[in-house]
Amino acid sequence: MSLIRQSKFGVYNRPVNQLITLAAISLMVTVLAQGDSCDMNGVNPKNSNMKTTAAQDKLATGVWGGQHVRVEVSESGAQFEFDCAHGSISQSVKLDSNGKFDVAGKFAPEHAGPVLRDEESNERAVRYAGQVNQEQMTLTISDAATKEMIGTFELKHGSESRLMKCR
Repeated sequence: MSLIRQSKFGVYNRPVNQLITLAAISLMVTVLAQGDSCDMNGVNPKNSNMKTTAAQDKLATGVWGGQHVRVEVSESGAQFEFDCAHGSISQSVKLDSNGKFDVAGKFAPEHAGPVLRDEESNERAVRYAGQVNQEQMTLTISDAATKEMIGTFELKHGSESRLMKCR
């Protein structure tokens, strides 16, 4: 019995074809078996909401910009620049399940001209409250003692702002 046969399409080798078929089936089984362990940037398809929830429980780090405001968010807080003021939050900004936050911070109005050496600080305690929806944030700042609203701003993550400093 010859291993080489003739067909209407030409000469072929049966053991080679069987070997190729076996290799293709083995490859398919291997790929399908690894499908559940596939890691898409830390997200397992069966547990995809685990990373999403973890990533959304804090305000995204980096620059947030809007009209008259720029915020630099880090893991340890945030630094604010306004046209004629600056502020800070000295703790991580955590979001609730609706993307809302309300944290204590500092706010200091600025004035034109140089700051004198003996000038008293006009920094005051404030509340930074807001809501994040994807890459957009609405931010409201109010005086912690009097509850007076200082301002409301719309910001976008990754966007720079144009400030008109009063210096």
